[in-house]
Amino acid sequence: MPFHRNSPAYFTTNKGLHDDYDIEMTNVVIRPARKDDMVAVFGMIKKLAEFEQMPEQVIIDETVLMKDGFETNSPAFSCYVAEIDNTYIIGYAIYYTCYSTWRGKSIFLEDIYIEPEYRKLGAGKKLFMAVAKLAHESSHRLDFHVLAWNPAVTFYKKIGAVDLTESEEWHTFRMGENALSRLFE
Repeated sequence: MPFHRNSPAYFTTNKGLHDDYDIEMTNVVIRPARKDDMVAVFGMIKKLAEFEQMPEQVIIDETVLMKDGFETNSPAFSCYVAEIDNTYIIGYAIYYTCYSTWRGKSIFLEDIYIEPEYRKLGAGKKLFMAVAKLAHESSHRLDFHVLAWNPAVTFYKKIGAVDLTESEEWHTFRMGENALSRLFE
């Protein structure tokens, strides 16, 4: 159910898939997100967390996204949205700049999501390519994490992404709130 720009709620329909909207990928525009898009983006963040079987990990809300991305001189992230005819937001990609002591600036793609009913139509690839183009032009490197069971792994390998766990034995570690607190006890 895509977000309708002129409504505070998600657009719903009883019609069949795409019956209410004759979608063509030429109608999908990838654009930088605006502050008011964060309501829709947050709804999709929760859906992505469900898909990844980790809904309890989402502890922020759209107000935090608005603050961190749009109400500061140093935004914590940037975001593109996929939108149909300036009306329905059907996906998003959140990314940010990070730094490699070996390579310099790089882009990290935190999330990419397309509403299920709009998948396999090219919108996800358009979103990915927007972030990839930015990485190519500004830093020459794009990093991202993917769960091993996610079908997108096949797509990423097909376009030339390298699984660093397989090829270089890099592992990602995380220290959550409890682990960090224990360091200072």
